[in-house]
Amino acid sequence: MGRIKVMHVIRPSQGGIRNHLLTLVGESDQKRYEHMVACPEDMADHFSKRVKTFPLSLGGDISPAGDLAAVKKLITFFRGYRADIVHAHGSKAGLVGRPAALLAGVPAVVMTAHNSIFHQHLPGWKVSLFAASERFLAGYTTRIIAVSEALRRELIDREGVRPERVVTVYNGIVPEVFCARPDREYLERVTGAPAGRKVVGTVARLAPQKGLKYLLGAASRLTARGEDLNFVLVGDGPLRGELEKEVRDLNLSGRVFFTGQRMDVHRLMPCFDIFVLPSVSEGLPLTILEAMASGRPVISTRVGGIPEVIEDGVSGLLVNPGDAEGLARAIGFFAGDEEISRRMGGQARDRVIKNFSARKMAGDTDTIYYRLASGSKNI
Repeated sequence: MGRIKVMHVIRPSQGGIRNHLLTLVGESDQKRYEHMVACPEDMADHFSKRVKTFPLSLGGDISPAGDLAAVKKLITFFRGYRADIVHAHGSKAGLVGRPAALLAGVPAVVMTAHNSIFHQHLPGWKVSLFAASERFLAGYTTRIIAVSEALRRELIDREGVRPERVVTVYNGIVPEVFCARPDREYLERVTGAPAGRKVVGTVARLAPQKGLKYLLGAASRLTARGEDLNFVLVGDGPLRGELEKEVRDLNLSGRVFFTGQRMDVHRLMPCFDIFVLPSVSEGLPLTILEAMASGRPVISTRVGGIPEVIEDGVSGLLVNPGDAEGLARAIGFFAGDEEISRRMGGQARDRVIKNFSARKMAGDTDTIYYRLASGSKNI
């Protein structure tokens, strides 16, 4: 058997899905697999240094004419390069990638579900359309990968996918990238946050599902109680203007700092004293793993696969989604006890290195590829 040709399809993404795919192709066995990526043109630079890329005009929203054009173009790609496996990442990529693979006669089709379609703050009709499409297309998908066991159960229980078609492969990162020594001067220069205060940081798309308004609510409570903290929000998105207005309304100017989209998260993360991700919906966020690999004490919500990563009270703290007061108490707890913060941060780092490495994620995925290409039904 020669090198197995895997064609990936990805929708526009600035963060998690893009970084997941970059890590996957980077850690895969290059002697056994030839990876190619069909992606929006403005994402090509991220992948072209590692693999062959193909421009694909694909938006995040449903567009009948645009999506049909994408399907036709993908059929040409798949046939022209004789793809052995098509791997679609996310619901939108799966919506166009899987029909194209079927029509092109690709032997095996894989789809990775990165998050829940039921908690994306989308209009009801769009959720219903994606759910119906997923139920139909699952019948033409050789294997569906869920990034957490919670997401796997949802695909089975709520979307009616047959259990034998769905397998869990946890997200993974390269932990060593996030083990840099903290450079607080760099953090202060990048963010504008003044020195002398502990820093509570997050890295997230500024979108409704990330629950950042609850973090601002916690910041307001803590500031009113006399806690001397800075809050740094790394990322960009549709809610930035609304969140900046909330900062002004809560009199948090000079306490909360927005950095916008950054490519140096690996340098910023180790500088946070506390990391918080207050999401109301998740699959298994890479930023949690990155913060844990940095040895940060982590606070997050009991949603999606996060409780599968964070052992509450051991390698981090969990609160209920939408609970600003709970976030405030957890932040105050870490801010007031450096010994516990260090101990939980160390436990978090050890857990990521052992269970959520990029090497393990890529190895588990490579095994799926190999068995599918070999015609095995047992995965």
